[in-house]
Amino acid sequence: MKKFIAVMVVALMLSGTGQAHAWTGYFTLDWDEFSEYAAKTWDDVSEYVGGWFNDSPTASKDETLPEEIASGWGKLTDTLNDTLKLREKQETLPPSSWLPFREDQKTNGKKIDELLDRALVMLSVGDAGNARMQAIMLRNRISALRVELDNLRNERINAPESSYMFWTTTKPKADKKIAALEAELTACENELKATSSRLAAELRKIGLELTEAQTDILLNSVTGEDILQNTVVFDNVKAVVEKLEELSQNDTNTLEITRRYTGMYLVLNDLLIHTQEELIRKIDGEYKPRLKEITAEAESVRKVAQSNSNNNAYTPAQRKSFALNAESNTATIEAAVLYGELLDSQKLAVMDSISSLRRNRDLAENTYKTVRSSGELRGLIHSGLSAFDAVSVLSMPELKIFENGAMRAEFDEINRRLKR
Repeated sequence: MKKFIAVMVVALMLSGTGQAHAWTGYFTLDWDEFSEYAAKTWDDVSEYVGGWFNDSPTASKDETLPEEIASGWGKLTDTLNDTLKLREKQETLPPSSWLPFREDQKTNGKKIDELLDRALVMLSVGDAGNARMQAIMLRNRISALRVELDNLRNERINAPESSYMFWTTTKPKADKKIAALEAELTACENELKATSSRLAAELRKIGLELTEAQTDILLNSVTGEDILQNTVVFDNVKAVVEKLEELSQNDTNTLEITRRYTGMYLVLNDLLIHTQEELIRKIDGEYKPRLKEITAEAESVRKVAQSNSNNNAYTPAQRKSFALNAESNTATIEAAVLYGELLDSQKLAVMDSISSLRRNRDLAENTYKTVRSSGELRGLIHSGLSAFDAVSVLSMPELKIFENGAMRAEFDEINRRLKR
């Protein structure tokens, strides 16, 4: 590959931060490497410079939108418009193509899904969304700390009392680190309780009446993160749709503007359907098959344990242990049945919400293709907001509180195995 010498001078004056970055120098690069570097640098420069000339009416803080949505409004609407363009393009493409570089509906559909996922991330913010993410990070940290503590306790068993080699783990060093990790674990567990309580309070603010125990069940289930994310997204979509309605009233005579806002509303419907369909795919394609495997394994082990508990070839103590193993696997099976009921309940709720969303999307699509007046858009949005309120409630499955700690422990173990 041809080499060349390049000279670059980059100066980014960051408005409001008082920071300035400047660099100049010589370097040798392949053309492909330079193209990649130049593209990345241009994107960075464009992002900063674009902020100086952003005259969007929502560039400053907008009290009618969550702060994070308002600050990222330009990127969100750009993503929605890009999705809309690909959506229109989809109708003109063949279902499939054998030509290597020719687009078809399948390849274009993947691009649409990628943009919807990007918009989903932007719409997952806010007080409830931030509390959800913090709870997830704390749970992951707690799990990592427990593993680290277990490893360190095992390492301490054969550790020397002292060593001249500073890198060697001695018993005093292990004890000190164990104490620090235990303190951090306790702090994280306390913080998780507070965060779960805050999350439950934030969810109640957006109309989702859950107790702290029910919120904890959601956080502890494989689909819980998706449910909570979808709830936050629904609430943010409602705020965005209301803002689109407000913006559309600024010019009631320009059909292109009306068509633009109707199109973004249509894409938001697609996004909600996309998130719900992805959840059903996970339930049917990942979680239920894995749950079936766990149940079958537990039943097989239970039968062997039950049989051996009555076999006089084993000692009384051994038969008693086999009997306890049989009981433990019975509890696992019961917890798996409970987990399956939770997944079935959630699937039915999500399917109901998808049906409602698809009806709403059909109306939005028909209106987008028609667009006779801005009054038609306002009526569409008002009916959509009512549908969103109903759907956000439908999406929540029935959450049963555990009758005892043993069943909760089995539920937690099944959840851990499902997430592997």
